[in-house]
Amino acid sequence: MPLNDPVLPYGIRDIKVTPINANGTLGTAVDLPVAQTLSFSEAEEFQELRGDDRVVAIHGQGPMVEFDLEAGGISLEAWQVMTGGTLSETGATPNQVKGLTKLVTQNRPYFRIDGQSINDVDGDTHLVIYKAKITDNLEGEFADGEFFVTSCSGQGIGNSIDQLYTITWNETTSALTAGFNELQLIASNGTGGTFTLTYSAQTTTALAFGITTAALTTALEALSNLAPGDVLVTGVPGQWYVEFMGTLANTNVAQMTVDNTNLTGGDAAVATIRQGAPAA
Repeated sequence: MPLNDPVLPYGIRDIKVTPINANGTLGTAVDLPVAQTLSFSEAEEFQELRGDDRVVAIHGQGPMVEFDLEAGGISLEAWQVMTGGTLSETGATPNQVKGLTKLVTQNRPYFRIDGQSINDVDGDTHLVIYKAKITDNLEGEFADGEFFVTSCSGQGIGNSIDQLYTITWNETTSALTAGFNELQLIASNGTGGTFTLTYSAQTTTALAFGITTAALTTALEALSNLAPGDVLVTGVPGQWYVEFMGTLANTNVAQMTVDNTNLTGGDAAVATIRQGAPAA
């Protein structure tokens, strides 16, 4: 049946944190055990222009997310994702020892947050904060008669393609085990001529320097190893984002290559913005 509007999320079912590598790709998602709280708010600072005894303009300095996380116990893997540090494990059962060492020279890294809440009637709600960093304390308390609860707070900013956060309502419950679709960027400053793209040994026809996203989609889907629905092209001429979907969803695919031989006024290059990853 169709989604009930408004959707009524209840409780928290799951939280995962995923490291963001130095090149912007995503690492392996880590479960935040005994998830208790994922709260967030969209925040933005504004500057007022006053004159003639009144406010004449208000301009924002860009939105960000402020978040709080709480989870039961201590997961050293999750702490490493959120604070950096080095994990070590020695010995064998029954004398195994696992540790996390944090150096004063190690900065806190960026990571992605995924949260899941079950809806009151059908399906669930997912929240993604694409690029987060702990900007306050990561803390917990050992106390008599109490479980240790890990808590932290921080801020989220836009990622390399300006995604800040996404809230998704699913008619059918979907666990936070989905992987990540590969995202590649084709960037060009060419002013004329054509170029070609090659994906896994298959090469497109000549592509105009200012090709539209729709035309580029058609050209890629014409390749024998790409089917309709396998790619989603967004962006603008000169900066095309290609997301691999369909039969290539959640897959680490080969990076496309570009031939600039017939491009004039500049060149073109391909970079992997987000590496595809299978379900956890």
